[in-house]
Amino acid sequence: MKTLIVDDEPLFLDLMEHTLQALGYTDVFRATSAQGALDMVESAKVPFQCFLLDIQMPEMDGIELCAALRAKSGYKHTPILMVTAMTEKRFVDWAFQAGANDYVTKPIEALEIKARMGMVERLLLERTQSGQLQTQLKETEAAFGQQIDFDEPFVLPDVPWVLPFSSLENYVLRLGNMRMVASVAVGFHVINGPELYAGSSGVEFVDGMSEVAVSISEVLPLSPRFLSYAGSGDFCAVIPRLTAIDPRLMALRINDTLEQRATDIFGTGKRPRIRVGKPQSNGLISFKDPSSVLFRAIDDARHNVTTKKLKLRGYEHNHA
Repeated sequence: MKTLIVDDEPLFLDLMEHTLQALGYTDVFRATSAQGALDMVESAKVPFQCFLLDIQMPEMDGIELCAALRAKSGYKHTPILMVTAMTEKRFVDWAFQAGANDYVTKPIEALEIKARMGMVERLLLERTQSGQLQTQLKETEAAFGQQIDFDEPFVLPDVPWVLPFSSLENYVLRLGNMRMVASVAVGFHVINGPELYAGSSGVEFVDGMSEVAVSISEVLPLSPRFLSYAGSGDFCAVIPRLTAIDPRLMALRINDTLEQRATDIFGTGKRPRIRVGKPQSNGLISFKDPSSVLFRAIDDARHNVTTKKLKLRGYEHNHA
């Protein structure tokens, strides 16, 4: 896995490179500035597959570098990990808003880096399976039929600001319940998702979910906000707690927008119909897994679903 570490501190570069090599990651490159990193990206004959970025750097910081990398067509979904001493919530927010997939605080530990690089490998696998998704589907649908699973939390190729679901999980895990107290999770459920999936091609379904994401985004507060597609026609957003949320009014606005946008994709009378759940939080003092708030938000948006369990990305969450 071709990896670029960017930090203006040579001693940290030595430590990180040694740690990665000890874990079996030997194709490692290093840069001491953001501009140096961008120059390496531009001149690379083989694209980088992973970036580890410090935040505090002169001239251009790591968050600006993350955004610059995301602006490059070949790096819209490349795993980016922030490895930094900056622990304040605002830096975590800014990093994920710029497109980071994970956030690790210094000092680093080998076991934590091993776990994070395992996440990177899973993201690369997801990218192989669903990156360039529309192109792959167009080439293979005629021969093999539907090429995407309904419950797959695929990357939405035309809305790069929507986080992969694994990145949204990482975001709330990095904050923890204490710092998540200022935020809530809101679920959005495509009620007729199975019907739309069954009656459309893979490309059409991905395009339709992209339109849903854009429509949801337009009713969310400007900042900080995070939105992700979780598969099975389910979306989840993390937004400030003080934001006034009326689920019925929000659903009405989204559905009105989709009436105009999605007809061209699914046909007249077959637009997605959205239900919005109530805001969910874990509370200031909680022993719950911070990411459980995401699944509760999705559960709430699906409250009329008769199945007994919601299964997402290998986790099972029982309905109350």
